[in-house]
Amino acid sequence: MLASPLAWFLLIAAQQVPAVPGGCSEPADQHVGEPGCFLTTEVRLGPASSTLYWHIIRADSEATARALAKRARWQVVVKAHGRWWLYVLSPARTVPGVFSHHVAGPFVLPAGPSFTARFMESWFPPGMRTRVHSHSGPEAFYVVEGEQCTETPKERRLIRPGESYTVAGGAHLQAAPKGRRSLVLILAPDGEPWMRLANDWTGSDFCR
Repeated sequence: MLASPLAWFLLIAAQQVPAVPGGCSEPADQHVGEPGCFLTTEVRLGPASSTLYWHIIRADSEATARALAKRARWQVVVKAHGRWWLYVLSPARTVPGVFSHHVAGPFVLPAGPSFTARFMESWFPPGMRTRVHSHSGPEAFYVVEGEQCTETPKERRLIRPGESYTVAGGAHLQAAPKGRRSLVLILAPDGEPWMRLANDWTGSDFCR
C-alpha cells in the first residue's frame, strides 16, 4: 500500500478523479441500486491451478443456480444486478452439464501462492471512471448492460454486453461514457494488497 495517508492524498489529488463509490470493498447487499463498485463475495482458493477460467452462468432462480453448483469445486452463487448467477472457477474451458454460459479468461497464475477470488458488481452511470490503478493478480470484467471502456498503456478496448475482457496486470482504468453494469473478478494472492493506485501512467482521453 502507499506509505502514508499524506502520500495517498497527494496521489488522489494528482489524478483529479473522484473515488468510485463503494471502492469494490463495501458489501453489495448493503448498497442495492446504488452506483459504484461493491463486493458480492470472496472465495478462498488456496494454491490454484496455473490456468483458470471464470464460468459465468445466469440462472432463473437461486434454486437452479445451487443445483448446478454441485457439479464444480470452486463455485459460488451470488445475486448481482437483481439477477441470480453461478460463478465457477475451473482449469477447464467447459463445465460438465452446464450449457449456454460465458467463459472469461484464461487467467495465468504463478505456482505456489494461495489466491482469493474477489467477486464484485459494478454500476457506472454515464461518465463515471476509475482512477488509474493496478492489482496484485489478474482482473476480468463481464458487461451485463451498456458499454465499458478499458485502457492500459498498451491497449484500448470497448466491451459490449455479453463480452468480457481480462487485464493480466499493470496500470489500467475503466470508464463508462454511456453507462454500464458489469460483473468483476480479481484473483489476488493472499497477503498482498489487492489494489494499488498508480501514478506512473495517466491514461488518455480515449475513455472520456
